[in-house]
Amino acid sequence: MRCLVLLVALITFGCRADDAAAPTIDATPDGVDGTGCTTMTPRTVPLEAFVGPMGLQTRLAGYIDSATTSLDVQMYLFSVTDLATHITAARMRGVAVRVILDPGESANQAVYPLFTNGGVQWKNAAAVYSYAHAKYLIIDRTTTVIMSMNFNGDAMVRERNYGVVDRDPEDVTDLQAIFEQDWALANNDKNAPVADLTCTRLIVSPINSNQRILALIASAQTTLDIEVLYITDVVVQNYVAAAHDRGVTVRVILEDPNDTAANAGMATFLGGKGIPVKFAIDQFYLHAKLIIADGVAFVGSENMSPTSFTQNREVGELVFEPDQAQIIQTQFDADWATTTPAM
Repeated sequence: MRCLVLLVALITFGCRADDAAAPTIDATPDGVDGTGCTTMTPRTVPLEAFVGPMGLQTRLAGYIDSATTSLDVQMYLFSVTDLATHITAARMRGVAVRVILDPGESANQAVYPLFTNGGVQWKNAAAVYSYAHAKYLIIDRTTTVIMSMNFNGDAMVRERNYGVVDRDPEDVTDLQAIFEQDWALANNDKNAPVADLTCTRLIVSPINSNQRILALIASAQTTLDIEVLYITDVVVQNYVAAAHDRGVTVRVILEDPNDTAANAGMATFLGGKGIPVKFAIDQFYLHAKLIIADGVAFVGSENMSPTSFTQNREVGELVFEPDQAQIIQTQFDADWATTTPAM
């Protein structure tokens, strides 16, 4: 019964935004102490951005190996046994390790015995979410790594993905609260805590992602660059078209429609509005969920779909620190130069 009540509450807070009332992005610090209640409240510690797949597996192993006291992991798809071995090694050196996986991903069975035999606490996520689709690490309760990458083989060698390392104490605390809620739910705890996200920078499904992603798109005044697996959410589609209509320069990269059939229709829709669209065909597999509006980049696990916004567990955030956002922009520009025009 508790899970049902929680699900209703989560979906209520994550309700769909109305086309007629565009959400707005707010960069104003909340309160006299500058508490990070908005997506763009300045952080006390800047983010660090990174791009996959270049050196990704080594990078991720390094993050895991850096843990000295605790390591909490939520991963939708986990099939790279080398990374699982690094996690079990952390447990063997005395790190308190917990892992949440999506129960519907059969490929995760590759790491079940490694975790079990290595003494790692692991759980399948509760059925309160359609998909436990988030991809993040929390290291020593001081550092978070939030990504669009899964821990699968393709992500390490051929997928385009983006991630961030966040050491801001408020952001870490908020993500830790999300993990504690989902860990308790996975343990069927009838007194599972509900993460207090009334004041957060994070973009979280099913809490606030719909409104905050639409607000980012609506905020674009000059440029809007999108590099995503697909766009099936009609409201997102309309917001992108509206950005073009108000004079914003819009560029969209989608995954090869031979892999993701819906992208053919999406390219036709956007192309009909005068928006240039390209496909990632032979260059890489496009798994990113990236939106850049006037130099501010969304990075996270959210796909552009109603399910992702309102039924899944997803986590992302905005990169607004100029030097780190430029790392992401530079990669987008390189991808734009090499991908295949849709028309």
